[in-house]
Order: sequence, then structure tokens, then C-alpha cells
Amino acid sequence: MNQTGRDYLNRLNVTIRASGVAAAMIVAPVMLGCSAKDSDSVVAFDYPQGYSVAIAPVLNFSGQFDVDPIVTADLLASEFTQFDGITVLPVNRVVAALAAEGNTQVESPSHALRIADAVGADAIVIAGITEYDAFTPVVGLVVQMYAASPETAPGFDVVAASRLPWPTEVDDLANALMPVGQIQRTYNGSHKSVVKALRRYAKPRSAEDHPYGWRQYLVVQKLYLRFCWHDAIVRLMGQQAQRSVARAQAADSESRT
Repeated sequence: MNQTGRDYLNRLNVTIRASGVAAAMIVAPVMLGCSAKDSDSVVAFDYPQGYSVAIAPVLNFSGQFDVDPIVTADLLASEFTQFDGITVLPVNRVVAALAAEGNTQVESPSHALRIADAVGADAIVIAGITEYDAFTPVVGLVVQMYAASPETAPGFDVVAASRLPWPTEVDDLANALMPVGQIQRTYNGSHKSVVKALRRYAKPRSAEDHPYGWRQYLVVQKLYLRFCWHDAIVRLMGQQAQRSVARAQAADSESRT
């Protein structure tokens, strides 16, 4: 890993610790492994018409050379398309914008926002692979979303969200250089909880006559990565849900005073 990569990873870790993302990871346990199109239990997110998201090449902090930043970003972008209301810009548009600057990866939050503006996206997702073992399999990842206008970052169906079990807190959205959502997780394919979530994800996607059935999502690297990205996106959406509930509560409180 070059020094730029180390510096950005340090910034990722500092931002995550400062924002208390460890606590936020419990935001969406009931939605683990579910899709916005697969389950009625997932909150219906209400994105502005035409809300666009760009996906940057994935940063490889794992030390493994078989992690392709473009291929893994394409898989992440593909999983984002499973959620209604989001227009996902092709990864190659971000690659082209970076190449025009003489870069191959996003180097800072301000750089991320500059690239989002260059490709005309409302938000940009920066992801990193922090651990990678294709044989167990194990995938560690960090996902951050930056919005060009944090104060108008998308929300969701408040009525449905009011029934959710997690607590809500008001985030500071005034700083555009802070991510509007972030997740850091490790998915170990030998852990029962991960396998349970993976089976739920794989069930509607596995061909009945496939010799491996749902297990193909454990043995095929790209399929396992798809599962990991999908689960991270669901959790990221859960944070958007938490934020939107907090906004609604704050607005209601002000109207009563």
C-alpha cells in the first residue's frame, strides 16, 4: 500500500471513531441480508426523483493483490441498483474523471466531492477492502457515502420508520466533508451469523439445479463479495433511516414549542 493509501485509511478510521460508527452498526439487525426488493420488512426509502450516486474505485487496504479496484466497485454498483429510487452512475465515469486528473483513486473527502461534482452525482460512495481471504472466505470492508448537499441527503418513509426498534440521534450534517453514512464490518464465512445472513440473501438468487445451491455464494469470490456489499448497503440505508427519523422528531419538537 502506498503512502496515499495509508493516509486515507487513517482518515477513514479517525472519521469512523469520531462518528461512533461502532454503535451505529446495530442500526439494522433486522434487515441483515435482505433486499429492498426481496423483503417487505425493509423500510421503503424515499429518494428524490433522479437521485444519483457515483461509485469510486475500491481502495485496497488488505495487502492482497488479487483485489481489483474496478471489478469490486462494479459489484458494489450492481448491488446498489437493487434498491429502488437510486440512479447508479457507471464506475467507468468516475474512473474517467479520476484519469483526467492523473489519479486512479479518491484521496480525500474533498477530492471525493470534487469527483462527484465532475460526474454530476448527488452523492459518491467510497469503499475500501481492509481484509481479504478468498478461501475461508473473509472480507473486511469500509463504506462511506458523501453527499454534495448533506442537509438534503435522502430520507425514507417516516411512518414505516417510526415502527423501527433502533434509537435515533441528530447528526451534524453541516459539514460536507463528513460522510452522511458509513459502515465498517468484517464478514467471516465461518461464522454462523454470517452464513445465516448469506443463506437468506442467496435463497431468491440461487438456481435450484445448481450443484452448490446457496453454497455457491461461499465458494465463488464475486458472489460472496456481492453479499458483503449488499449487507453493507442495507446497513448504510439504516443509518439514513435513523437520520431521517431524527429530523422528523426535531421538526415535530420545534412545531410544539
